[in-house]
Amino acid sequence: MAAIGICTDFVNLPEVARLGFDYVELSLVAVAALGEAEFAELADWVDAAGIHVYAFRDMLPGNLPVTGPGVSATALHDYLKRAFGRARRLGAKVIALDAAQARGVSRDADFPFAWRQLGNFLRLCQGHAHECGVTVCLEPLRKADCSLMNLVSEATLIAGLLQLSNIAVAAHWGHMSMASEPMDALWRAAPLLRHIHLENALTRRLPSPGDGEDYARILSPLNVMGYAGGISLCGTITETFINEAAAALAHIRALSGDT
Repeated sequence: MAAIGICTDFVNLPEVARLGFDYVELSLVAVAALGEAEFAELADWVDAAGIHVYAFRDMLPGNLPVTGPGVSATALHDYLKRAFGRARRLGAKVIALDAAQARGVSRDADFPFAWRQLGNFLRLCQGHAHECGVTVCLEPLRKADCSLMNLVSEATLIAGLLQLSNIAVAAHWGHMSMASEPMDALWRAAPLLRHIHLENALTRRLPSPGDGEDYARILSPLNVMGYAGGISLCGTITETFINEAAAALAHIRALSGDT
């Protein structure tokens, strides 16, 4: 059975921890940016609170490109060593490769070369991911956010071709919905599908009853295929985020048949 988590930030951790989510998902960029003392304090607090930090998003800062002329293998190596090491310390198992700015490609760029650069970056990731016991999941993004890798089918193709043990696929319902990608893409990705992000595609808010989205449409095939990864509920963090998170959890658990 899939675990249900919530994308949140440091500020909301104490309140989110009391809502009953199976895990929380944090920003890797934010965790990597902490000073040593700050990170040690966070790690100790997470241990004491018993919070399961299963996943990370925001894998790369925008000023650390993986495509284009400014790629630095040394800088990427140094960042991944620090960031993945911290992810391991917090107990993470999954890191979603979203990074719209870092992997962005301009309209007049050499797209075949950009795909090769992405492949090279994933080979670099493999070593760090394997060492730290995490899986990097390629997350397709909507075209308005990033021009490279917009479909689950594309992520499945590159992950399948590379055949790297710690590189897999993530599916983001909002991005799939905006791209009108069929649910068949999930079935084709099934052997490599390790993570799901669930949000309202139009409002980019947490799922809620009556918000116009048919979340059962994605949950149903996941249940049938026996998906056992994480489903992270995500959305813009507002003043009413905690209440929205509690309602979202109840709604998705009910749709999943996990009450």
